[in-house]
Amino acid sequence: MNSFVKEVIKISWPIIIGQIGMVLTGFFDSLMVAKLGHEELAAVGISNSIFFLLAIFPMGVTMAFSTITGILQGNKKISLYHYFVKDSFTTTIILSGLISVVIYIITKNFEWINQPENVTQISKPYFTFLNWSLMPMLIFFFAKNISDGFSYTKGGMFVTISALFLNIFLNWILIYGKLGFTAYGVNGAGYATIVSRVYMAISMLILLFNSSDTPLKFSTFISSLGNSHRIKFYKKIIRLGFPSGLQYFFEVAAFAGAAVMAGWLGARELAAHQLAITIASFTYMFAGGIAAGGSICVAKAYGNKNFNHVKKYGKASWQIGFIVMSFFAIIFLFFNHSLAQLFSDNEDIIQMGAQLLIIAAIFQLSDGIQAISVALLRGITDVKLPSFFIFMAYWVIAIPMGFILSKSSEYDYWLTGLNGIWIALSLGLTISAVGLSYRFYFLLRRS
Repeated sequence: MNSFVKEVIKISWPIIIGQIGMVLTGFFDSLMVAKLGHEELAAVGISNSIFFLLAIFPMGVTMAFSTITGILQGNKKISLYHYFVKDSFTTTIILSGLISVVIYIITKNFEWINQPENVTQISKPYFTFLNWSLMPMLIFFFAKNISDGFSYTKGGMFVTISALFLNIFLNWILIYGKLGFTAYGVNGAGYATIVSRVYMAISMLILLFNSSDTPLKFSTFISSLGNSHRIKFYKKIIRLGFPSGLQYFFEVAAFAGAAVMAGWLGARELAAHQLAITIASFTYMFAGGIAAGGSICVAKAYGNKNFNHVKKYGKASWQIGFIVMSFFAIIFLFFNHSLAQLFSDNEDIIQMGAQLLIIAAIFQLSDGIQAISVALLRGITDVKLPSFFIFMAYWVIAIPMGFILSKSSEYDYWLTGLNGIWIALSLGLTISAVGLSYRFYFLLRRS
């Protein structure tokens, strides 16, 4: 194992565990709500899909914070850290307020989503709870991504894992009415989400400004607020962060669109989609962690103008991603039915979910490689053309194709309905993986 692979793994593994903690929060929400019924599971699924569709843009913007931090480190511009942190925090708060207004409007008009009536009625109050959790969630990502940029990735891991256990405990109390509390059902999961995300925000801020692994102090950060002549980073954040946010938005929007189309087919189809996407999201976190670690390593090398190291870190990230995602593809192929049974005792939902996991097995490599490639490109500040390419792969090819296949009965059963939607998504992921990987290779060949 060469030093570049070791470095990517060293930075990536805490991010992977932290991201697994984030996905497991949704996993246990779904698992615990599923005991209430398939309509409740469908409501939580569609609500979270739409919420993350809207929240993913500011989340993607905060992902650029780690890249800019890494580049500043590579350039050894230590005196600018606090100014960048201040501008990043301000950007996060403004975006949080704007997205919260959009979520409020959708909550009042949830019928626009055209879901089954019972699912809509259950979704509305839960969606409101998610809105209240938006700002603390984004503050957590602000602090976490800057910490990650300094290669202090363990802090986010510890906070996320502890928040996972807190959320599970609160779910148990508030969903089912344990320890003398009222059983709030789906709304109990909403209360638990708010509390756990507030905890995450506060804890991560404390670590960001008090850890010996980050060169930041809260007092210096506060004093930087009053310096009107300081260097400002808003243009750099917009230039790098906004296209990054759009990249995540286009991808998550495609999967949210798939959830909406699944809901058009029926509540059971939506429940099957939700169970399969929850499992597939779990494995994606491994690729996402490797991508984040690789991006940080590449950004530091890019800041040092060491393009040879940029290439080697990129190659190491691809190698790790290929091995990890191949392993998950095998798991999905051989244990698809057993995994689907974790979420439902309805045989129709289990059967549909198991079929979707076979399709998910096929796109594991594409999903992993495209996630890593777009992060590597972000590490060398190439974000505009990749954003356009991702849009084309999902919204010009995958989603229209998914819509056609979901409505068609002219083809084999495996190619239509819910399966057709997932096959189209798989095609979009593959096109994205090939194009983005070639883009990174092409740019470095010229350097």
